[in-house]
Amino acid sequence: MTGQTISHYQILEKLGEGGMGVVYRARDTHLDRAVAIKLLRGEAVADADRKRRFVQEAKTASALNHPGIITIYDIDTAAGVDFIAMEYVEGRTLDHCLGPKGMPLDEALKYAIEMADALAAAHAAGIVHRDLKPGNIMITEKGHVKVLDFGLAKLIERFDNDPSAPTEILDGAAPRTEEGVIVGTIVYMSPEQAEGKKIDRRSDVFSFGAVLYEMVTGRRPFQGQTKLSTLTAILHQEPPPPSDRNPSVPREFERILTRCLRKDPERRFQHMDDVKVALQEVKEESESGLAIRPPLPARRRQPWPSLAAVAVMLLAAGAGLAWWLFRPSAPAPPAALTRLTSDAGLTWEPALSPDGKLLAYSSDRGGEGNLDIWVQQVAGGEPIRLTRDPADEREPTFSSDGSRIAFRSDREGGGIYVVPALGGESRLLAKDGHRPRFSPDDNWIAYWIGHRGPGDPTAPGTARIYVAPGTGGPPRQLQPEFAVARYPAWSPDGKRLVFWGRRSATAPPAESVDWWIAPLDGGEPVRTGAVAALRARDLRGIIIPGVWMPAGNQVLFSATLGDSTNLWQVKLAPPDWKVAGLPQRLTLGTDFNDQPSIAPGPGRLVFSSLTSHRDIWSLPINTSTGSRAGEIHKLTESGASADFGSLSADGKRLVFASVRAANRDIWMKNLETGKETNLTPTPADEYHPRLTADASKVVYSTTTDGSPFLSVIAVAPGPDGAPRPGVPEKVCQACRWAWSWSSDGKSILFSPPGTKTARIDLLNISSGEKVPLLAHPSYNLYQANFSPDDRWIAFQAGVQPARSQIFIVPARPPVGDWIPATEGDAWDDKPRWSLTGNLLYFLSDRDGFRCLWARPLDAATKRPAAPPFPVYHSHSARRSLMNVSLAVLEPAVARDQIVFNLGEITGNIWMAPLEAQK
Repeated sequence: MTGQTISHYQILEKLGEGGMGVVYRARDTHLDRAVAIKLLRGEAVADADRKRRFVQEAKTASALNHPGIITIYDIDTAAGVDFIAMEYVEGRTLDHCLGPKGMPLDEALKYAIEMADALAAAHAAGIVHRDLKPGNIMITEKGHVKVLDFGLAKLIERFDNDPSAPTEILDGAAPRTEEGVIVGTIVYMSPEQAEGKKIDRRSDVFSFGAVLYEMVTGRRPFQGQTKLSTLTAILHQEPPPPSDRNPSVPREFERILTRCLRKDPERRFQHMDDVKVALQEVKEESESGLAIRPPLPARRRQPWPSLAAVAVMLLAAGAGLAWWLFRPSAPAPPAALTRLTSDAGLTWEPALSPDGKLLAYSSDRGGEGNLDIWVQQVAGGEPIRLTRDPADEREPTFSSDGSRIAFRSDREGGGIYVVPALGGESRLLAKDGHRPRFSPDDNWIAYWIGHRGPGDPTAPGTARIYVAPGTGGPPRQLQPEFAVARYPAWSPDGKRLVFWGRRSATAPPAESVDWWIAPLDGGEPVRTGAVAALRARDLRGIIIPGVWMPAGNQVLFSATLGDSTNLWQVKLAPPDWKVAGLPQRLTLGTDFNDQPSIAPGPGRLVFSSLTSHRDIWSLPINTSTGSRAGEIHKLTESGASADFGSLSADGKRLVFASVRAANRDIWMKNLETGKETNLTPTPADEYHPRLTADASKVVYSTTTDGSPFLSVIAVAPGPDGAPRPGVPEKVCQACRWAWSWSSDGKSILFSPPGTKTARIDLLNISSGEKVPLLAHPSYNLYQANFSPDDRWIAFQAGVQPARSQIFIVPARPPVGDWIPATEGDAWDDKPRWSLTGNLLYFLSDRDGFRCLWARPLDAATKRPAAPPFPVYHSHSARRSLMNVSLAVLEPAVARDQIVFNLGEITGNIWMAPLEAQK
């Protein structure tokens, strides 16, 4: 449908589909505005009842005028197609905002209150939704709720004080809702709806409770293996208390959920207005710190144990004491947190003014796709936008007098800029640089610079710290003998800095990276041993020093313990600056808590609470030139990350790996219909799928008892277009990664494990013969790819630390000389052939960012025929190739598109009393 025009609506792209229709983004050519168009499926047109419900969706929804309900613009029929034109909303549906543990309580309360308000308005107009679920709730870019799809709604009579009044359609030509008909989504149905009984607004109350339960736990309250078992659970079982999954859920919140999910409608909340008021009270208590769950009552005294039991208890106590002495300290009691921003996109990198009255941060709330610097009063009020450059502006920091803000800008190659705190012209202070920090006396600004690509004298993988005069002037390098020096933070007296770094560029980072204390005057730095000490306490992550507290030589940082990343503090004791005492955890969030900033005078701590997600996106390309031919669009969107995308040559089939089921499986998506099929629903984890050009076979990696092997699964098209996977066949034992199929599907390029340097071999699928193909005594070789005619192989070689070069060789031994496809002065990675074989796509950080590039090749010799050119620049902090691990970032090329992973970060800023963190 893309590109076609229906009535006066030009179809631009497919957004999604449901049981009754397909939704597209379109342009209203009369009013020149974006709209969403819902088209009735062709096979449903002949069904009069289904068509009637489709038409009724528009009539019911258009009767509502509420900011939390989608606005209907038009309903019509054109060229035999029935459609509804409605408000186009930027954002994500709720099911794509929920992680495996749900979402933070405060966020769930905010959205739930808006949902309750929207449903209350619909009920007041005599409308029951009947199909409330996370997929029908949109979270807009501004962080607000829109309830979608009243396609199953029925107009009901107002029934004042008689809840047993019969449900009735207000359309005089339509019959009453019939008993025995189940309409809706099973896992969110009320018991009376599941039994096909008459329903009223209290059925929406039950569905609302089911959605709210999933929002705070990440689990559905009623979920069986089959539809029948799910219906049985809805009718006869009670879900586990949400606090079993999320201990932060207050008891009053649990009581609200329990009352929403009563089997008997008479015992539920009777009106959504009552639910809204109850949730608002919990939200107010939560924000004031009063909604913390009380401690469990003390156990009753037990009889004195036997002597044998005492001996066992003493042994256990000894072991417990040893653990207690060396454990990370228990978290402080939860502080009263205040959410300072509520954006649907990325708002992060907070900075408090020294008096604690102003908050600066970087955000894409401007709606233009880039980050700008904003400042607002902590007490409330409208934010002020300080920057408007199309490039990202990031990492703000206040001067000690609060009059200026320094920040990083990506404009014109990047640099450190300074702007008045309440607005004005910004000026360049230093070329390039990241994370500026004013010294306590404002005389200096410290920052770090990393390798930017070809032409940069800094070696890849290295970084340098500089200090520049606070009012402008030539910068000077601090500790030039360090290969890596990043993230400087000032001591309270301004005489030294703590930074993250290592002296040697070649030593493994895990062996040498540490926090160092360096005098400002250039004296000998002191190694603290902090990183090793903190890792010995089971803390993980990069563990970057964030803020040097003004008293007690405490340093704030972010680290991961278990599956949560929170803020911590640890004391460094002079004169050797070793870790003294146990690290203390300051936050208890389930999201990624990072980027602390403090105002010690008023006692305030602010930080970013972030979430991240990976999906596979498609970029249209020009078949003849290989250049970009349109905007990117998302191909996967399940709430679980998707990796390792691989395409058929015609671009109609995509395979990928995802943990959307109980474990990591291989999935296939039909890009024409949107249908997704799990090809490997097994208990094992599968990785790195590769699809043949004709989409008939998939090879993937898995591991049993520590031994990697490759399996191939044949895929046949079914009568409905869905793939029919065969039985997986193990084709190669002790084979780690499959890189590429030959065009005939008979051979695979792969890497075997256990060699000193990674090499590339050739596997014959039929015979199992393995032929050594490419090896090097000191280079690791990866990402080997057959050309479309199987005559050439492009591959990646790690030629130096943090540098990778792409080469091309003939596909059959002896391979002869390696033809360099890139120069080796940047990280060039993941070569992929165009379908003509005259162009090589690859990832590169040659411009300082991880982006997609292409290199024209001579048709006969495959030697470079022209300089590389950028195909897709990925410079955004929110949605970027940089937000994806290189281990899973796998581009794939088809006739008219390239697919690749983009990682998306979203988040907001919170504040806590600093006194509670001592």
